[in-house]
Amino acid sequence: MSDKRPLLRLSRTIALLGLAALLAAASGCGGKSVTVDETLHTLIGRQAPKEPAAADSTVLRIWSFHQGEEFTFWQRLGEQYAKENPGVEVKVEYISSDDYFTGNRLASSFASGHGPDVFFVSAGTIRKYANAGILQPLDDYFTPDIRRDFFKPALDSVTVNERIYAIPFETELLALYYNEKLFRDRGVAPPETWEQMREAARLLKSGSRSGLTVETFGSVYQTFSWLPFLWQAGADLVAESGDGSGLTEPGARLAYEFFRGLADEGLLNMHPSRPTTDIGILAGGETAMQVSGSWNIRLIEADYADQAIGVVPLPVPPGGKEVTAAGGWKIGANRFSAHADEAARFILWAFAESEDIPLQWCTEVKFAYPSRISVMSAGEELYDRGLRSVFTSRIFGTERQEPQLPENVTRIFIDSLNRLVFGEESVDALLADTNARLNAYFENVQK
Repeated sequence: MSDKRPLLRLSRTIALLGLAALLAAASGCGGKSVTVDETLHTLIGRQAPKEPAAADSTVLRIWSFHQGEEFTFWQRLGEQYAKENPGVEVKVEYISSDDYFTGNRLASSFASGHGPDVFFVSAGTIRKYANAGILQPLDDYFTPDIRRDFFKPALDSVTVNERIYAIPFETELLALYYNEKLFRDRGVAPPETWEQMREAARLLKSGSRSGLTVETFGSVYQTFSWLPFLWQAGADLVAESGDGSGLTEPGARLAYEFFRGLADEGLLNMHPSRPTTDIGILAGGETAMQVSGSWNIRLIEADYADQAIGVVPLPVPPGGKEVTAAGGWKIGANRFSAHADEAARFILWAFAESEDIPLQWCTEVKFAYPSRISVMSAGEELYDRGLRSVFTSRIFGTERQEPQLPENVTRIFIDSLNRLVFGEESVDALLADTNARLNAYFENVQK
């Protein structure tokens, strides 16, 4: 596989410059309150005048990057809603994950007036779309009872400037998966500390097998994968005050030095054969250990049940504490859709009112933790089977929500990690430059 570093330097300019300026301004505002720019209304209205919808027909379009059984779930959900709501049709259209993670198709679609009625956002993108006025506010749809049913951290993850902009329907946790048979045959215990993880990588690495796989490709997922290691060491990407770099803490240097050492020793899987969200990397014998998420449990149960795969909490540094990242997608409605109200009602119906739909998604279609107390209670026994029990008993409860980071901050961090893993400059020089760039960004935002 070719070196991925050039990909990080590709321009991510959004095709339609008008929306690009709005989104850039929104993402650069951090936690500041932003007034919706009327230019966005004008831009969308001018470029795509909407045709009046037929009086007896409402078509909701969902853009989904999911595949296989997960994509089928959304199709069936649309069919179920249509049956219960005559006159409403729900069309689920596949959009590649690249267009959700790193591409510009989603953003461009809103500028052209052809954006979906329902779409997915992450912690890394929700602020951008909320501040640009694209997400439909959902406060009026959330009754006091609905609000009380959501775990507070989950609801906080979709709240921007004190308004709710999406529905969190899953909570996914990071962990360390390992080749249980390989560890057992070589007499190596599952690692609990960073040093034990490094030693296991040294012992189990071979010509065709890496010691450890962690995301090395620049994306929001890379930030999600690496943040827990900073948190464990007492550092963060952004200072607690929210107005500067958090990489000035000693723990940041500890984490950077550790992973630079892994890279220098050739212990990391620098060019994985598939996305590191896919446990097939470990199952295929390509690596001895893999940092990935709880979503892989269903794939292990369905496709790799005959393989000895284990999972443990993320190892911790000396004096550090167990902490993992809690992520997961959120679903929102397009504020500029001709059917914005119906789109909002659809997502509320699916994930804020019923218990069976989110429970099916989190336990049958995939494995994740629900964002609602009632759903968690309804499926309690389903979270204590096989590898699920490791997440439930040892990892769930140590999570920290994926932060709503400004896009510029994420890009600075991704570039820093890229230089850490693939570059040769000293860790001190790299951190000094990264801190300077982060602080310059926040100073500019505060002006």
